[in-house]
Parts: sequence; structure tokens; C-alpha cells
Amino acid sequence: MTAESPGGGGRFALVIGAGGEIARAVVERLLADDDNCQVFAVSRTCNRELVQRFGDRLQWFESDYSGTSISRVCESLTFLQGRLDRVVICNGILHGDGIRPEKRLEDLDQQAMTAVLTINTIVPLLWLQGLAGLIKGPRPCVVAVLSARIGSIADNARGGWYSYRASKAALNMLLKTAAIELARRAKGVKLIAFHPGTVDTPLSRPFQNSVPDGKLFTPDFVAGRLLQLMNEARPDGELSYLDWEGKTIPW
Repeated sequence: MTAESPGGGGRFALVIGAGGEIARAVVERLLADDDNCQVFAVSRTCNRELVQRFGDRLQWFESDYSGTSISRVCESLTFLQGRLDRVVICNGILHGDGIRPEKRLEDLDQQAMTAVLTINTIVPLLWLQGLAGLIKGPRPCVVAVLSARIGSIADNARGGWYSYRASKAALNMLLKTAAIELARRAKGVKLIAFHPGTVDTPLSRPFQNSVPDGKLFTPDFVAGRLLQLMNEARPDGELSYLDWEGKTIPW
């Protein structure tokens, strides 16, 4: 779709990977909790039900997450330069067609590993690359990217899940590197790598049997916790690696 330039003041948020349940909950929370907020959402297909419900306050872009598509969406959002308050990047994969978490070295598959690393690591950084000019300005902007505790090298006591662990660890390193750069060129930006916990979504459903009581969260609960953390965050030139409780996760 073609973006329409918002008029007046207010808050502006961008939610990427909005086809997922956590991202959808973030979109709904933003629009329900703040009448002065306008949201721009990106996914492979437009959620017409949400667009109809929220009207002009929600604009939706379709993207296949290729480099060309990402650049095209970012170019369409240039009118938001220096005006974005919140960016949430939710792209991620754990399992899918031919992709399963690997329990043993024998399970490794080059094609599957490449797909996981592309979606979990490269795509979020391509979005950050495309948005770098838009989030720079006098207005503070908090950027949260969905990471995972399993990306912590220090916290790895069980092994397994090779590709997913590696993709999230690499994502954290790239975000840390980006935070150092943005501290020089976009001092109003705050980066957060966010661990949502185990959320009741298609991503976690095959692995929920081992989740302790009270530790399987709804997307709405996680969206609320994430947005609260983002509201409390202040630009400091650092990447924060936080869980849903706001606790720091070791690298």
C-alpha cells in the first residue's frame, strides 16, 4: 500500500513481522491503549480485519522480507524521519517445512541452518539498516527486537537447538554492534533485545509439554510487558538484553 503522511503531533510506531501473534498483540495494544498513536505494520499479507477495525490509525505494508522489499517499505516511510517513537521487529522462525530444532550434530542440515539464520538474524538487521535514517532525530526512539534467552552463550547448559541458539546469539552480537554505531550517529535511539518467555503461539506449540505451570504466556500479556519496558527505556547508547520481567540476561 501507499503510506499516507500523518498530520499533527501524536506518537508513531512501526511493527515489523506483524503476521505473528506477538506482533499482532503489540499492534492491538498500541492502538487500544493510546488514542494518539498511529501504527504502521509490516507482514507478508495485510491483516484486513485489523485495518478495518482501526481505520486510518493503522496502515499496513506487505513485504516478502527480501532486501529489495525491505528497502521499498523503508523508502515509503521516509516521511516519518525523526518522528518514530517505537519500532518492534518480530521476525523469527523455530520450526517449519523441513526445519526442526536439532538435538544432535547428526541432525544438522545446511539448507535448514541457512534459512533459520536468514530469518532470525539477517532479516532483522536489514530492517535496522533500512530504518537507520528514519530513527535518527531529536525525538527518542526505542527499538525492540525479539531475541531469546536461548541465545545466551553463558546460559547454555543443555545444548541442542543448534541453529536457533546460533541465530539468536548472532542477532544479539549484531544488535550490540549496531548499538555502538548508533550511539555515535543517532543518540536518541535505544535498542532492546527482548526475550518474551514461552508464548502460546504456533512457534512454541510443539514444545509446550515441558513448560512449567504459570510460565506459558498469552501474546497479549507479553505485548503488554514489552511495551511497558519500552516506555521505561531511555537512550543510553547501549543494547539491553532483557526478559519479559525486565531482568538482564547474561550474554
